[in-house]
Amino acid sequence: ERARYTTASAADMAIAGELGGGPDVLIVDPPRKGLDDVVLDKLDTELHPPRRIVYVSCGFKAFKRDYSRLLRRYRPVHAEGHVLFPGADHMETLCVFDLESN
Repeated sequence: ERARYTTASAADMAIAGELGGGPDVLIVDPPRKGLDDVVLDKLDTELHPPRRIVYVSCGFKAFKRDYSRLLRRYRPVHAEGHVLFPGADHMETLCVFDLESN
């Protein structure tokens, strides 16, 4: 199995133990409030966390908070902003994080 696509909340996946020991790449697109604490806690403590996280954010304030938490184990390798909805008062942020090698 080279790829698996799952539609579920990241919190449900974290609680089910699906964030570690499995995916090489985790793609998250949380609501404006950002990732749930259970997800960030799991990524902090997972023995075999994903090697890469692709984070799509529509809430910059929450992204800044999550970014700070992810920096405990990950480093940003690419980031860009997009205005996907002309006339909107916010920007979508795409950031790719790679697991720090110790």
